[in-house]
Amino acid sequence: MLGNGSGVQVNVHRSGTHNWALITRAPDAGLQPYVIDYQGYRELARVPMRRLQPPFDGIPMIVTFGPSIDIVNGDRPLERRLYRSFLAGLHDVHVFTEYEGRQSGFQVNFTLLGAYRFLNITMSDIANRCLDLGDLLGDGEAERLVDSLQDAADWPTRFDLMDRFLLERLRHGRPMSPDVAWALKNLQATHGARSIGALSRDLSCSRKTLIQRFHAQIGLSPKAVANILRFAHAVERIRAADEESWADLAIACGYYDQAHFNRDFRRYSGRTPREFQAALLPDGGGIAG
Repeated sequence: MLGNGSGVQVNVHRSGTHNWALITRAPDAGLQPYVIDYQGYRELARVPMRRLQPPFDGIPMIVTFGPSIDIVNGDRPLERRLYRSFLAGLHDVHVFTEYEGRQSGFQVNFTLLGAYRFLNITMSDIANRCLDLGDLLGDGEAERLVDSLQDAADWPTRFDLMDRFLLERLRHGRPMSPDVAWALKNLQATHGARSIGALSRDLSCSRKTLIQRFHAQIGLSPKAVANILRFAHAVERIRAADEESWADLAIACGYYDQAHFNRDFRRYSGRTPREFQAALLPDGGGIAG
């Protein structure tokens, strides 16, 4: 891990087949409720590179400087499409990204709160979908953003440009309704353990109303979001290399038993927890597909 006085951190990996650099810097403090993190990247793959992208409680936006990236539906592998700069709505299925040769770009991971404010659309319209930035922002705005980032002199300048772009756009965005934001915060705080019934009682609304509002402002139902949060918590524990048995990990993450734990890993990653762990790439390189 390399750093400098600008706050930019660079994580480098070199091997016989793949080299990559992951460049990060914290977003502006004013973006804290809306952005999880920024990730710049440069890669060279001497053989085809395929990564697993499991569901998580965020919305990634990728600005690609290099060739297009192939996005493959993990449940329906014949469904694939090439993208350059795009945004992926909230997913409860896994996908794969594929590319060959050189690749470079900038990724913003929005919180669910931030994605709704940034996009100002009905979020169920983009759930389990990837969309070109031009379709979401307008061709002119998307082109200006891509060109400014690609032409920037260095990574600190790119981070500054993205800060300004997001602060301005979010300033004009529509905030998530307080009841949905409160319910989401409770689900996140408990890693998906709060029931829909408990949330709706606390909000003095019906389950149907809460489900409808989640679909509109988050993209999926409260139950689907709770399941993703529970799975994402398990992934976090596995990434941290916690020394515990799979059964103990399953219980610690809120699963009824190891069978339910294994079932969710199959559903959300297409592999067992052990296979998932074995596929983790070094130096922050993601998950081999």
